[in-house]
Amino acid sequence: MTGNSAFSRDSDLTGLWSGEYWYGAGSPVPFSAHLIDSLGTITGTTLEPNTFAHPGLTELSADISGARGELSVRFNKVYHPAPGVHRDPIFYTGTVDSNFTMIDGDWRFANGFSGRFVLVRVSRGARAMDVQREVALGVKR
Repeated sequence: MTGNSAFSRDSDLTGLWSGEYWYGAGSPVPFSAHLIDSLGTITGTTLEPNTFAHPGLTELSADISGARGELSVRFNKVYHPAPGVHRDPIFYTGTVDSNFTMIDGDWRFANGFSGRFVLVRVSRGARAMDVQREVALGVKR
């Protein structure tokens, strides 16, 4: 990384995150997220257990894209194509704590169906940035 990089371990969301989301009063669904925060533009992926698609699928993955404000975040999640998996975007909005270690917020579909989510940082971004660079360069692990 160069000295002019805008990346800061205390002011962006790049890294690995683990959390849960809820459908109303039901049991929480665990999920993990790999976030890349590039000057406030959020991209990444999520992975979670299959709760609604074809029973032969163990896990569901999705792409996310969005933006971060000072202590706010909003992103869309769209599941990767698989049998029985919908492709409707899910809209997430949340608040980031001042240490950039937790995101707490809500998710919703365009039809109004909604719930709550929480993500907690598992690792800070230095290693995640290395992985992003390796992927961009086509380095095999």
